[in-house]
Amino acid sequence: TPESLLSIIGAVEDGLEAGEPIRTALALHSLRSVPPEGISDAVSAFRGNSPDGPVHIHVAEQEKEVAECLAWSGARPVRWLLDNVALDAGWCLVHATHMDAGETAGLAASGAIAGLCPTTEANLGDGIFPLAAFLEAGGRMGIGSDSHVGVDPAAELRLLEYTHRLLGRRRNALGTATRSAAATLFQRAARGGAPALGRPCGVLAPGHAADLVVLDADAVDLAGRQGDAVLDSLVLTAARPPVHRGMVGGRWVVEDGKLPGSEGIAERYRRTLRRILG
Repeated sequence: TPESLLSIIGAVEDGLEAGEPIRTALALHSLRSVPPEGISDAVSAFRGNSPDGPVHIHVAEQEKEVAECLAWSGARPVRWLLDNVALDAGWCLVHATHMDAGETAGLAASGAIAGLCPTTEANLGDGIFPLAAFLEAGGRMGIGSDSHVGVDPAAELRLLEYTHRLLGRRRNALGTATRSAAATLFQRAARGGAPALGRPCGVLAPGHAADLVVLDADAVDLAGRQGDAVLDSLVLTAARPPVHRGMVGGRWVVEDGKLPGSEGIAERYRRTLRRILG
């Protein structure tokens, strides 16, 4: 119920230390698992408590889901949301893979973020998001990892670009006349991903959270690269992101390419998997 959701959110917020760089959000799994009549109530209750909190929902990930939504509502999933929910820039529609032209234009016009998970969608054989048309209509995108089959942002962007190169049989498929595809996608993902997390727009500028990554200039994949070529190598060729340091909210959380305590985490993970998998 909306009341139970607010109770959970309140308990999380009460447990945070002052200044912690954490946002609470409402995650409505999908139209398949949330009663449609409860969506507006849940969102209204959440927004009343957290006006700037983002709202996420999985939608139109698979064709079967589209068919089931048409059967019970007479509308495709994204169309149903456009017609029945006040979508705005605070919403993130995860996947939204299967949209017709009208839905694609409508989602772009709403300002909502399309949360793309390319490696998950490829792993599950879901389909291909109409990214070129969506961007042309002014849509905003972010990237993420749904099934955690991969957790590499460069890999997500690489798969987006390479998929559209194959579809269009051309290179630099999602780039512009002045910027490479990697640089364009990286910038779009940062600027769309930040509001999807309830954070200021993803730029390095005064007044914004100090979230940044320092790459290892000595990494072989970055040798001799400058400007956009650094992002080209990071996104399109690097075997793994050559991250040297990472800062979140003005606090260094990655040093020398490692998270503090990562060795202990890895060992506990191995023990847990051995126990689960027998």
